[in-house]
Amino acid sequence: MCIVITYLNLYHLKYFAQAVELGSISRAAEKNLVTHPAISRAVSSLERHLGVELMEHQKKSFKVTEAGFLVAKQARLLLAAASYFNSSSLTSPSEESITLCIGISKTLSEIYLNTLLKDIKSKFPKAKAQVRFGTTAEIIEAVAKNTIDLGITIGSQNLPTLKQSVIKTEKFMLVESAKAGQDREEIKAKSFILTEPRYETALLRKAYQKQFAQALPVLFEISSWEVIGQLVQQGLGVGLLPDISIKHWNKNSYRILKPAWFSSEYEVYIHHSKASIQNPVRQYVLHALVTKV
Repeated sequence: MCIVITYLNLYHLKYFAQAVELGSISRAAEKNLVTHPAISRAVSSLERHLGVELMEHQKKSFKVTEAGFLVAKQARLLLAAASYFNSSSLTSPSEESITLCIGISKTLSEIYLNTLLKDIKSKFPKAKAQVRFGTTAEIIEAVAKNTIDLGITIGSQNLPTLKQSVIKTEKFMLVESAKAGQDREEIKAKSFILTEPRYETALLRKAYQKQFAQALPVLFEISSWEVIGQLVQQGLGVGLLPDISIKHWNKNSYRILKPAWFSSEYEVYIHHSKASIQNPVRQYVLHALVTKV
């Protein structure tokens, strides 16, 4: 008698989970540098192994089954854990070998980064720190992929492999230059400068449409609050900005618009993997930021 024991293929799980996340087999194939049929074969192999249907294939698309969503969720957790299961995680790292990679927006860096780096240098003088700047989406994706250890962002995304804690709650402001029209014409006549599509930008568009029965007049869309702030100060339009980004501006250089029909709060989050990691610097930073709430 021959007994054959088979095990789940992690690559197959990865291909399937990414196809579900991206909503496209073709995009999953491009991301993993494999062919479309390779992804399809991986999904078929998983279905045979698990004995359940994961996808209902339709013309030029697919529909994920209830079992498929559950498998994709569990796959992401398993893949995140597997990425840390290596020889270096089985030993206690020396301080010289510890590196902490932090992802943060330039807007938040003005508030948090200097203090963080000074604290790390004081507490762990031989450890190394790396800093990467990016948008909220870019930083969260990097944390999920384990290419950075901690992410600090305005706003969040619900990803099952990440733990996300709120460290501050503030407000978004509609800001314009003090030079922008001394007559202070009504807000309906103004043009706006927004960042990439986010919850608060969608909220502003919806509120404006409801108030004035027309689309929000957007002059520029720029994925940098720092650049938006520079353009606003030059009088090029009304910017939707987190209040912390204007704290260091000259008080006489701008004015805040407060229409009764729009208000939006935001939360500053710190993100990290749920997987257990032997990195005392990461644990120190997490404790320092979260306990300050």
